[in-house]
Amino acid sequence: MSLVIVLFAATASYRLLPEITLTESIKGEQAERLAKSFTPGVIELKEVNGETHAVVKNSRLDTCNREVFRHEDLKDRVKLSRVRDHFIFSIESTGALKPNILMSEAIKVLIAKCSNFLNELDNSQT
Repeated sequence: MSLVIVLFAATASYRLLPEITLTESIKGEQAERLAKSFTPGVIELKEVNGETHAVVKNSRLDTCNREVFRHEDLKDRVKLSRVRDHFIFSIESTGALKPNILMSEAIKVLIAKCSNFLNELDNSQT
C-alpha cells in the first residue's frame, strides 16, 4: 500500500469592490489634490472648457486608503464605500496548480461541504 500526499501551497485573499462617489464637482487645484490622494488610475483629470475636473475612472484600483480625509476641503465631497456583493479574489500559487485551477477546485470543495451541510440539516429534521 502506498500513500501519496499532494500539497498545494497558495496565498488567497479577497476584498470587496471599492466604490467612490464624488458628491459634487471638484475642479482645478482641488481636483489635482484629489487625484494625488488615491492610487494612480483611480481618479482621472479631464479638461472641460479649459478647467480641470476630477472624475472617478477605475475604483477597482483603489487600495482603500483614507488620504482624502486629510484634506478639510475635500473630505465631505467624497463618499467611500464598498459594493457588498462584489468580491475580488486574489490567489497566488506556489505549487503545481495555477491559481485559476486552485479556485475551481476550492469552489468544488465548498459546494460539496454545503451539500453535506444541507443533507445533515434534512436528516436532523426527520
